Amino acid sequence: MAEAIFSTQFKHRMRVLAGAILFAAGTAPFAVGLAIITYLLSSATGLAAAVVTACAVGLGILLPLAIHNHLALLGNRALRQEVAAKLTAPGHPLEGLAFVGFSPGESLRVWEGETDRDVGFLEITEAALVYRGDTFAWALRREDIDAVELLAMPGAPQRVAVSWHTPGQPPRTFTVGSREASTLKASNRATVALFEALEKWYAESGELGEVPTLGPPPTSVAGSLLLDKLPAGSCLSVLAISAMSMLCVWYVAQQMTAAGFYCHAILWSGLIVVGAMLFASYFLSYLQAAEGRESSRPLTPK
Repeated sequence: MAEAIFSTQFKHRMRVLAGAILFAAGTAPFAVGLAIITYLLSSATGLAAAVVTACAVGLGILLPLAIHNHLALLGNRALRQEVAAKLTAPGHPLEGLAFVGFSPGESLRVWEGETDRDVGFLEITEAALVYRGDTFAWALRREDIDAVELLAMPGAPQRVAVSWHTPGQPPRTFTVGSREASTLKASNRATVALFEALEKWYAESGELGEVPTLGPPPTSVAGSLLLDKLPAGSCLSVLAISAMSMLCVWYVAQQMTAAGFYCHAILWSGLIVVGAMLFASYFLSYLQAAEGRESSRPLTPK
């Protein structure tokens, strides 16, 4: 089997790159503001310094929020091209098929920092859903599907949940989300459109046709964590980072305000607090990925 493109290494690279960009977006305005009022203005305590400080604080808060929408699917376009090149074969054209993320299970889960276990192309035929992905390939007859629902959690990517069954087995569920976008908002809109297409298809009484012998969707959720579940050690880590950042803010602000440099005190405090918050966010995602990897390891007998 060909090496997976949507691998742990790929996810780690994207997580590090996204974290670095987000950290730079949050801290750069404060750093630039400090450089301006220190080296470019004649007075570090005048009106101009106050205006620069206010702009830096505003940008330091708003810029990470604006950029996060574009970082959620960082590298998605190149990933689509690479997976398409890997899967393209005679008799299996991918033109017109939806590029989606696939995850087993009925709940929103995280796999190495991603809400997708695998990525690939979903085909809606008269008789079945056919998925060919980077790691998995499966086909699911319409008659084996029990329900199609739209899942939505505040602040989380939207997903389509498909409940299905096989004779003699308990009901199963998997979720898919559209990756036909470069931003989180556009991806959510595309996922809603995918849900509407699947809902319409499922309500129709299509003719039974030939279905590829690819097997059913995989069901194992090993290596994942629930999206709303905090990883072990997260509370202690956040408390430690918060305590250290507050001590730094207290010390720096005290020194600056005692000398009359109030704008410097505000910018240094903002730089420390925003930097600590972004670092804590990245560190929690790292803990979550590490816990997911640990849970997927087979138990060794004593």
